[in-house]
Amino acid sequence: MAPAPRWRMCAPIWAISAVPGIWLLWQWRAGALGVVPDEVLLHLTGRFALGFLIVTLGLGLAHFLTGWRLFVTARRPLGVWCFAYALAHAAIWLMLDQGGIIEFALAEARAMVHVQLGLAALVLMLPLALTSLDAAPRAMGFGAWKRLHLLVWPAAALALAHAFVVSRFASPLLSVLALAMAGLFAARLWGWWRARR
Repeated sequence: MAPAPRWRMCAPIWAISAVPGIWLLWQWRAGALGVVPDEVLLHLTGRFALGFLIVTLGLGLAHFLTGWRLFVTARRPLGVWCFAYALAHAAIWLMLDQGGIIEFALAEARAMVHVQLGLAALVLMLPLALTSLDAAPRAMGFGAWKRLHLLVWPAAALALAHAFVVSRFASPLLSVLALAMAGLFAARLWGWWRARR
């Protein structure tokens, strides 16, 4: 039996990944996000982005260790949605929190460490999103493309640091995500070491 086309495997992942954003938009439009809806919108888009990022790292590690292609097939749409939620998070901060006033946003970026960390993570994710098309590995060379996509690890570390500073290091969920990321990174290092041996 021939394997299913990749688009057929990816389509459900694209659709399911859109659900949190659609639900959040519906809640916001319905006025169901509480007294300060813009703040809830800001925090939830950030959490969605961070959650998708950790899952993407997990799928990358699973593919690295097993070679099962389904993992890498699922990783791409999840990574793109991770960037979409992160971009929405930044846009909400700029347009709703800062009123769309660039001068205010720049002043806060200069003064606030958590903003600097979040923007740095977004900048590192941008080339990953831009090279997520099928043509990118062929155009760049697969080795260069793989090395570029190692930026996902510092991007994830910066995103976690951003979230920890925002929560004042008091979030059990972030602690679990940080432990998960540390475990994933340790397993990836072990896999690289095994491959070199």
